[in-house]
Amino acid sequence: MRKCVSRIVVVGLALSAWLSSSTAQTIINPSFEAESFGNFPGYISGNSTITGWSAVNSSRAGLNPAGGSPFADNGVIPAGANVAFLQNGPDSSLRTLITGLTIGETYKVNFRVNARNGNTPRLDVDIDGFNRINTAVTSVGGGNAYKYFAFDFTATATDHLMALRNDAGGDNTVLIDDFSIAVRNSGWSYAAWTDNASAGVDNTKIYTHAINFGTAVSATINGVVFAGVNGANPSGPTFSTTGLGAQFNNDANNLNETGSRQLANNFVYNGFPATITINGLITGAEYVANIYSVGWENGTRAATFSVGSDRLTVNQDHFGDNNGIRFTYRYIASGSSVT
Repeated sequence: MRKCVSRIVVVGLALSAWLSSSTAQTIINPSFEAESFGNFPGYISGNSTITGWSAVNSSRAGLNPAGGSPFADNGVIPAGANVAFLQNGPDSSLRTLITGLTIGETYKVNFRVNARNGNTPRLDVDIDGFNRINTAVTSVGGGNAYKYFAFDFTATATDHLMALRNDAGGDNTVLIDDFSIAVRNSGWSYAAWTDNASAGVDNTKIYTHAINFGTAVSATINGVVFAGVNGANPSGPTFSTTGLGAQFNNDANNLNETGSRQLANNFVYNGFPATITINGLITGAEYVANIYSVGWENGTRAATFSVGSDRLTVNQDHFGDNNGIRFTYRYIASGSSVT
């Protein structure tokens, strides 16, 4: 059972502005184009090192070109002619040093991900040993685009080591490409949702939308009424959804306080991708959207949330099985709707 996006509330707030830094942060050879490996099947051990990157086990990592590759056998290469691969196994990892950082500044790393056809590798991404992404990865298939992954971190030094690992069992290979880093100029964040106090809503603000997906029953949290909308792919006069074609009722989870319990009771799921479009916005006004969900297992059920090119990859199970999680997007409306 796949538990995914479940509820939404949008809050209207005052205008604000973002500030950014001009520090030249760098990931060397971010799209793996400095070399082309000719010796099949593309392992580092049978070819050469990868500029800017190191592998603990050179017989489990390497490069594949766009065509005729044993590992990069599906999807469209995101950038250039090569992708890097990590085949599972002992010490299966690739590492690179991110340089030119400003201490105390928060950065966003974007990259693209895929898997060998029929494989389900497990990708872990660490910054100096602190885990940022930990999830299974499936193949996109055919000529489809690689998946987008993104994560944030705050620099505590001018250089940080980024390590990627594949610790899946069996014979499973993950593909990675097209890394970039920039000062975080993002509206996305996430937090634990344990009760009404952590739901992120209160009746002192102006609420333009408050909706309870997957049920006709409304829920009231801190004086804010979430109107129930039953059925798969819920929609209404001010919003619409796609890709949420399945519904689950009466979920057993740890949200017990009246209000949050009602919101967490039922959900819609199954999108790849799923979309939520919010209508009736005022151009130039700042909004905060909260999407509510609950962990489905003690595992790695990650999803990448995006508005345009602003992305964040979050493990839905980050706070554990049956525990609530709230994904937040703060933005200034550029038109009357946002998806």
